[in-house]
Amino acid sequence: MSKSARFAFSIGISLMGLATVSPAHSAPVITNGGFEAGFAFWSRANQVGGDGTFAIQTGTTSPVNGDPVPSPREGTNAAMSDAVGPGSHVLFQDFLASVAKATLRFELFIGNRADRFATPASLDFALTNPIGGLTLNQQARVDILRAGADPFSVAAADILLSVYRSQVGDPLISGYNTVVADISALLAAHSGELLRLRFAETDNLAALQMGVDDVRIVVPEPETMLLFCLALAALVATRVSYRRS
Repeated sequence: MSKSARFAFSIGISLMGLATVSPAHSAPVITNGGFEAGFAFWSRANQVGGDGTFAIQTGTTSPVNGDPVPSPREGTNAAMSDAVGPGSHVLFQDFLASVAKATLRFELFIGNRADRFATPASLDFALTNPIGGLTLNQQARVDILRAGADPFSVAAADILLSVYRSQVGDPLISGYNTVVADISALLAAHSGELLRLRFAETDNLAALQMGVDDVRIVVPEPETMLLFCLALAALVATRVSYRRS
């Protein structure tokens, strides 16, 4: 074996070792992310005094009002908030963080039946202004929180990562759209801790349906990493051989 080949081989072995230091079973997991088992492994919270909740959506109508919505993106079920009156609704699942290169992926539908979004820094549908008038609050958001945080908290100390927030001027109806967020740095910073993935929706103007489907944390397959390492080793060998020729 030539010196350049031995060099490339040693690099390949080293990279393959690095690719396998984090076995798949230690990766963070979201369970029942397609809601095919109903709300198993998920928790729901609704602000006291409001109307509605997250329910299972099937077909092409919303669970309560029967508004037109797209079919679930994956399988036959999705989770969707719906109500006939104002309310604030949260859907969440806790998961264990571990060091991994990973992305959070989910399918999101927004069906705002009002004429605008309103996004105060609160998930309180009954929020009032200093003179006692109702503050408009019509928004949806997705966050990763500390596991012990209040499900409705928007405090900076509780929100570790804001994944999605509706904005004033956004299209009123959109989706299901794929949302992807790199959570590698977050997992590394909080390895060994429980974190909370939260989907939240507040409305006091008209119904706002928030549909969620195919929620998962994606970690690169070991086979993909091995192929990458072998390809990189081959590239190094080619460059070494070229320089020596």
